[in-house]
Amino acid sequence: MIARTLPLLFVATAFAQEAATVRTVAPAPAAESRTFDLPGRTEPVEQARIFSRATGTVRERPVDIGDRVKAGDTLAVIDIPDIDRELEAAKASVDQAVAKAEIARSTSNRTAGLLNSQAVSKEEAEQRQASAAELEAAVRAAKAEVGRLEELQNFAVVKAPFQATIAARRINRGDFVRGDSATTSEWMFHIVRLNQLRFAVAATPDVALRLTPETEATVKFAELPGRNFPAKVSRSSKLFDTATGTMRVELLLENADFTLPAGLTGTVAFKLPPAPGTYLLPNNTLVLRDGKSFVSVVEDGKLKLIDVLTGRNLGPQMEVTSAALKADSQVIVSPNAMLRPGDPVTASPLVAGK
Repeated sequence: MIARTLPLLFVATAFAQEAATVRTVAPAPAAESRTFDLPGRTEPVEQARIFSRATGTVRERPVDIGDRVKAGDTLAVIDIPDIDRELEAAKASVDQAVAKAEIARSTSNRTAGLLNSQAVSKEEAEQRQASAAELEAAVRAAKAEVGRLEELQNFAVVKAPFQATIAARRINRGDFVRGDSATTSEWMFHIVRLNQLRFAVAATPDVALRLTPETEATVKFAELPGRNFPAKVSRSSKLFDTATGTMRVELLLENADFTLPAGLTGTVAFKLPPAPGTYLLPNNTLVLRDGKSFVSVVEDGKLKLIDVLTGRNLGPQMEVTSAALKADSQVIVSPNAMLRPGDPVTASPLVAGK
């Protein structure tokens, strides 16, 4: 029995070590650029809500919704009689303080001269010197109060901080406004700069990771058929939102003729080159295992699995991306399901067109 079994074991072992012949192809570089379309929305390149720093009644409101203003233009004038009266009183206080300080300084100087002749004591001279210094400090404090009130008085005229369009206004003549309000609901104007616009999109990783500053794109709007608006990537958040898996990317749109309003939904088209490590392979080279995509390659005479990320299906070919895949890799066509990683194989390259 033993003599008969040994030849069978030898034959089985020899068969297991025999290398299977497999057909292989080389990956073709994916050189064609791809267009990605993403939805987005226009936003003002700059905007602000204008509050009042002065408390009083609106006397003038020379602008309204839709008006365009330049930096420094008057948006509203507020009557602040309380500040006006306080400023008059503060100026009078300055005059009083200056008069007292001049008398104190003159007295101190005379006392210093009498000290040399010992007509007054040293203590009295020092006291008058300190009194003069104190009154001079009071002059500076009174002038500072005048300056503060003058600043408040200047706040009675509300001005535009930059060139903008009035998007909203919440005041009319005769309305009472409260200065330095602690709430954010008491703003007077909402202004937006529209000569340039941001176009904000939520970019998926395959797009976001290939965008660079100055990447050019084209924006279209359904409400403006036949018109294309050139745009350029200006910035991105550099953070993928954990809830959506997308990154905020902002493009810059020139809008000198104010054709586009803010808040308009459109579509941006990016024409991007293939990602590094992207190749074209026949569909029958892909292997699916545990929900992941792989290709089988011949490496050092053995079968090896390489995980890949699939892209566009181009009919007979599929885009695949992998850092481990090379242009000279020998990718197995229609791999035998019985073959396992590490099994010996012999590559038989397919001739193009066969």
